Amino acid sequence: MNLHIVDIGIILLYLTSTIFIGFYISKKATKDMNSYFLGGNRIPWWILGISDASGMFDISGTMLLVYWLLCME
Repeated sequence: MNLHIVDIGIILLYLTSTIFIGFYISKKATKDMNSYFLGGNRIPWWILGISDASGMFDISGTMLLVYWLLCME
């Protein structure tokens, strides 16, 4: 696989920004339990709901359904 320098730059920028955001959010979340679970009561309820829902969607349910369909043949 040959990656262009622009592709490598985008990948490195993505990884760097992800790590920076992770450290920043982690630092803010370690203040107390209210900050960890509720964002210090400064985040709207619907964003907290999206955050919770995004952690619950995964591929295992889809894999299970495909497995069931293939075994029924």
